[in-house]
Amino acid sequence: MVGITNYLRVANLACRKAFAVLAAIFLLLPTAFSHAAQDEHPPGITSSTNVILFIGDGMDEHQITMARNYLYGADGAFAMEQMPVRSSVRVHTLREDNPNQLRYVADSANTASTLATGLLTSKGRIATSAARDADQKTILEAAQKKGYRTGLVSTASLTDATPAAFAAHTSHRNCQSTKSMSAINHAVGKTQQCVPDLKAHGGPGSIAEQLATANIDVLLGGGMAFFNQPVEGSAQDLPSILDMALNHGHLMVKNEAELNAEKLQVAPATSKLLGLFAPIHLPVEWQGEQLRLAELMTTNKHSKAIFPTPFGCEKNPHHQGIPTLANMTGRALQVLSHNNNQGFFLMVEGASIDKQAHIRNPCGQIGELRAFDQAVTLGRQFAQQYPNTLIIVTADHGQAGQIVPLPETYQAASKAMRMAQYPTGHYAVLKTLSGELMAVNYSTNSSPQGLWEMHTGTNVPAYMEGPGLDEIPALIDQRDINQLMRHHLKLD
Repeated sequence: MVGITNYLRVANLACRKAFAVLAAIFLLLPTAFSHAAQDEHPPGITSSTNVILFIGDGMDEHQITMARNYLYGADGAFAMEQMPVRSSVRVHTLREDNPNQLRYVADSANTASTLATGLLTSKGRIATSAARDADQKTILEAAQKKGYRTGLVSTASLTDATPAAFAAHTSHRNCQSTKSMSAINHAVGKTQQCVPDLKAHGGPGSIAEQLATANIDVLLGGGMAFFNQPVEGSAQDLPSILDMALNHGHLMVKNEAELNAEKLQVAPATSKLLGLFAPIHLPVEWQGEQLRLAELMTTNKHSKAIFPTPFGCEKNPHHQGIPTLANMTGRALQVLSHNNNQGFFLMVEGASIDKQAHIRNPCGQIGELRAFDQAVTLGRQFAQQYPNTLIIVTADHGQAGQIVPLPETYQAASKAMRMAQYPTGHYAVLKTLSGELMAVNYSTNSSPQGLWEMHTGTNVPAYMEGPGLDEIPALIDQRDINQLMRHHLKLD
């Protein structure tokens, strides 16, 4: 297969069984964490209480199955799927104009806010209540007050909805930086404009400013373009939000080499780590051969459907020099656990599973889900050394992208019906690593004028491992996940 190297194909074919899959992923883990874990945490030092929350943005069952089929075949399994406790999670969204009623399709802002606060809100809001705009306190803030270290890791900008919801409070997710605060957002109503959140109006300021001053021990992701903006009403001694973060004790790293530097392996307990590895979101790890995406289905002059030719996935050259999600997770775990008997709260987001589904890029989705699962593997290995660690892997909402029949099925139906049969929307046929073909369809927005796919209203999975999980129901909602984490950290 063109693209992914032959050794990766052989490795994946050999990794159908669960143990082999975990072993293969282990080889990819960051050396910084594996060495630090052995050197800094001798067996027996297990008193710390830790929570690691992994959020795969848009990672519903269909997206997981798509990636699993491509990587490991029908008999394969991800590391997260081997965790001992599993539930199906309901996703709730309030209406902004009437918070007593629900919407059935969510966005990342309101769902991350529910995971962070245990309270429901409306689409677009960052840890604030629907309509009333009251701040909703987050688990990260509560953990800080009790002496826990905290961290946020994402493949998106740190000001993006999911990481923001754990440490900021704004009326809308677009309130990311100084320049966005005074702009009018015509897509939302008056109650969700950013202007009231300006510090000049008594608000908390932009998301970037709130993160810079939130005393979070580890912040790793993208967003340099937002942190490089002026502080609202900035004085000469703090010309940018980045300077504000540095003034609050953050050590700055800008690339993979700096993140892996030897000097970071033993970070003083008083140091905070800030990594900004891209102007906005981090480049994805994989892309389609010849940059191919799913294609809009069309017909020829004889009204016969034109099916796209199969393609495979390959590494994205633009990801070179960018830390992987596992790399960032490993460094975060090292910094948060060093000389720490109290414990920590860490949220890790695989953000671009969702972002690549929006643009109908199945290879981008698959590569990001693979990277996310590698980070989960690292978290599980950490928990083996620290058994009082609760790990929860879940998603914020559903996404577009579903596995549908191959062209041959539609062609047979066309022959039987004597009229063209073909999938609506955008369609791709992937050459999986095992050599089989898999068809993927995106059809949640009209074509060709629909520029991106929409979220869906399905339940999402939760995979869990750690103490306190003996009686978890088969069906829970996102508020229950927050309560599980709060209970484990004794924040009740």
